[in-house]
This record gives sequence, structure tokens and C-alpha cells, in this order.
Amino acid sequence: MSHWVTISARKIAAGFAAIAMSGSICAASGLLVIYAPKAAAQESHEASDKTRKNAPARKTIIEAISDTPPRLNHLHHVAAAKTPSGFVVPRYVSLKFGKINGRSGPSQNHPIVWQYQRRGLPVIVVAETENWRKVKDINGDESWVYRAGLSGERHVLGLRETAIYKKPGSHGPALAIAEKGTLMRLEKCEDLWCRVVASGGYRGWVSQYDIWGAGALFE
Repeated sequence: MSHWVTISARKIAAGFAAIAMSGSICAASGLLVIYAPKAAAQESHEASDKTRKNAPARKTIIEAISDTPPRLNHLHHVAAAKTPSGFVVPRYVSLKFGKINGRSGPSQNHPIVWQYQRRGLPVIVVAETENWRKVKDINGDESWVYRAGLSGERHVLGLRETAIYKKPGSHGPALAIAEKGTLMRLEKCEDLWCRVVASGGYRGWVSQYDIWGAGALFE
């Protein structure tokens, strides 16, 4: 008879939504199923303050995963030597905190139009000023985020149920299965395969076609 061990990470019940991450290991097969948080994009109809009467409705994004991520081959490329940060644009980054405001422009005088609520969520910097970064998320939406809210540590999201293998290539049994929306830390990519670390420290290789946050941004 198989015995199941449940591995649960912290569970947070907040005003907008609950974030839960868990996985289960079957002792008989040794296969780990890594579950993604059950949360979705939702709108917040908070009243605007007096200085933001005409601000667009704020939306809270926790981890809305599009079935058809936007194409990335049209992004404008700026060499590192020509950007305020000294890093190339476009580039992948991740959210540094569990709650990040996205504004309609590069200053605190611009209204908040998006609020992201998942630390580590991968986004793409598509433009920048000295202190602000314009980012594009997995759904193609864009907003301006203060630079301190972003991290250079790379993460990826599972676009679908994703098999994690011990070595690059789909040969041999999978070590684990990550559900759609699972957040994984990215270590490196080689020949369309990427080594990731999933919840609980499980490390292995996934197909680049099954994740978002590692694809080529320019030639």
C-alpha cells in the first residue's frame, strides 16, 4: 500500500486572495507532484483618492497565467551601454516582494493600475528610467515599477503541467511533475532545456517550451 507524505509551504489568507503552495510524494513511485497556488487575477474596486479621481480601476494580479503568452519578438532592444541601469533592455527580472504596485507612468504621481501579489513572479523590463522600470507580465500587460521592487534573481512559471527530469532531454522517468502556474527558480538553460529548483528544493531540468520566463527576447 502506498503511503503519501504531504509537503506544505506557508498559507496566506489576504484581503484579495489566498496563496497556497503544496506538493505530495508517493513513497511507492517516488514521484513528486508540485501544486501551484490556487489564485487568479481579480479586480479591486477601491475608491480613488482625491488626487486620483480619473485613475483607471486597479487590478490585483497574483498569478494569472495566460494560455497564450504574448509574442516577444517585437520588443525594442537597447544595448546595456545606453540604458540608465547598465543592463540590456529587454531582460527578465522577478518581483522582489509579495506586493508590488505597477503605475501608469514612471513616478509616484502616476496612478496605480496594477498590483502584483506574488514574490518571484517573472516579468520583462521593456523600458527604464533611472529609478523606474516598465515591465511586461506573462499576460502582456505593462506598468511602471520602482526599481527597488525588482530582483535580478531569475524565476520561471509553468505554462502547463511540466515534467522535471534529472538530465536535459525527455529520456527516462520524470523526477517530478509541476502543475501549471508553479513558480520555479531558474539556474541556467542549455539547448532549450532549463535547470530549475522547485518547491522543497527539488532540482531538475524542464523543457523551455513548458515554462515562461526563459525564452529568447531578441536575436
